[in-house]
Amino acid sequence: MKTLYTILLVVFLFSCKNKEDNITQIILDDNKINTTYLHQIQAPEKALLSWYLYAYGNECDNSSTKIKCKLLKELKIDNECEPKHLNMLLQWFSTDMLAVYKLNKCPSLPIKSAIQNSFKKIALIRNSDTLSIQISIQGMNNSQEKSWNINQEDSFLIKNNTLIKLNKK
Repeated sequence: MKTLYTILLVVFLFSCKNKEDNITQIILDDNKINTTYLHQIQAPEKALLSWYLYAYGNECDNSSTKIKCKLLKELKIDNECEPKHLNMLLQWFSTDMLAVYKLNKCPSLPIKSAIQNSFKKIALIRNSDTLSIQISIQGMNNSQEKSWNINQEDSFLIKNNTLIKLNKK
């Protein structure tokens, strides 16, 4: 009987653990930032979020009021080009050669660039060892008077402190 209780306890604990790993968090929507979640964010989620902010957003300065800059401040990232931050991203994205290349070109989009991107919505979805990000971005090239919208979802496998991008279906 004691063995049966032990087995039931293990099954219960395992099922509770799996439910905790299945989360969806809205990070940004309608210019509102989920600061509560950002203050307790886990390492893989922080790496993925800060990578997308880096890859798609313009650089920040001390006076910037852009959503991206507010998000970085909540993540306690003062400067995206600091070696500590870049090394963290290089660790998490070490298998992605494009990411490694972009990280060596810091900043990717200067603050006064003709190209300006702004984040409209960001969500993170964690399902056990898979982490996905949904982003909605509006962009503009002022010199060419062109604009665009980016709406995409990308998924990554979390393996040994590395995020490995999964192929889209």
